[in-house]
Amino acid sequence: MWQHLQNELGADGFTIIAVALDADKDAVRKWATVEPLTFPVLIDSDFVVAERYGIVNVPASVWIDEDGRVARPADQAMGDDRFRGFTNVDSNVHHDLLRAWVRDGVRDLDDDAVRHFQEVPTEETQLARLHRRVALELRDRGDNEGMVEHLAAARALAPLDWTIRRGSMPLLGEDPFGEPFYSFVGEWAAAGRPGFRLATGAAE
Repeated sequence: MWQHLQNELGADGFTIIAVALDADKDAVRKWATVEPLTFPVLIDSDFVVAERYGIVNVPASVWIDEDGRVARPADQAMGDDRFRGFTNVDSNVHHDLLRAWVRDGVRDLDDDAVRHFQEVPTEETQLARLHRRVALELRDRGDNEGMVEHLAAARALAPLDWTIRRGSMPLLGEDPFGEPFYSFVGEWAAAGRPGFRLATGAAE
């Protein structure tokens, strides 16, 4: 679907840049090359993009205009409706908002609303991200014990952040689609599904 949107809106100056929050380059290549893509797919194994743009759940999209400004903050944007029963997100809502912005310059959120909806990290989240960065550095140095210790600290500080909880699962040898994931989803759902508050735009 994202390739279809790129084909549809590319002539209007629109470009998709996909970013995989993943340390496994081969896994990213596997799904990114199933069909030829005309937009770049980047790998952010250090979660820099997630931290900079307030992405606490995936998949998400951020609209950035020609001047490098955020026109719409990190939003739960689905390519299609295969997970609609789980997310309660209608993918067409986001796609239609995107078309209106690209073609006509119409935004559903003005600058004040964008600032309001942007995810401002708490002190605990910032500290959790620091622990994750240290964990990744220790992993690269071959210190598995230190990595595990810092990932545990990150998860304790930000227990409902998908990029930290689910993103750390492969590093800890856990299946990101297995029992640890579904246990996390249960915690997240019981807490009110944080990270989905902007899912279908201002009308929700």
